[in-house]
Amino acid sequence: MGAAVQSSRAAKQSFDELLARLIQTADEDKIPEVVAPLTPAQRASLAVFCYGRAHLNAIGLAIAATCELNSLLQAAPSNACGHAIFAQSRERPKAAHRPVTGARARITLARSASGNSALAALIANLAQEEDLVEPVSA
Repeated sequence: MGAAVQSSRAAKQSFDELLARLIQTADEDKIPEVVAPLTPAQRASLAVFCYGRAHLNAIGLAIAATCELNSLLQAAPSNACGHAIFAQSRERPKAAHRPVTGARARITLARSASGNSALAALIANLAQEEDLVEPVSA
């Protein structure tokens, strides 16, 4: 196996490990620590990569907050995209920590706007019947 192939696999593995660490980082305030060893160009590329994926968007913005505008402009597919990521990363409010309180309230079926409570009762009865039916095992 050639040196280039080994180098490519090592880079892919380290990228995957870094991405896993970023995803596992529950506190967005710790993301800058995770990406600190990267060069500015690597951080900008990673920010653009994450920003473009819905499930990594918040991580991408947190990484972009550590980048200079020029780095993001070079890494982004367009200047407009680079400017947008930069602006959004600076506008992000700090995540509000919601206190965890007891059990959630039970959801009930309310009357419809038309006052058709018969429909609500029918839906409730169907839901109860589904709870009573045992799954058939093969």
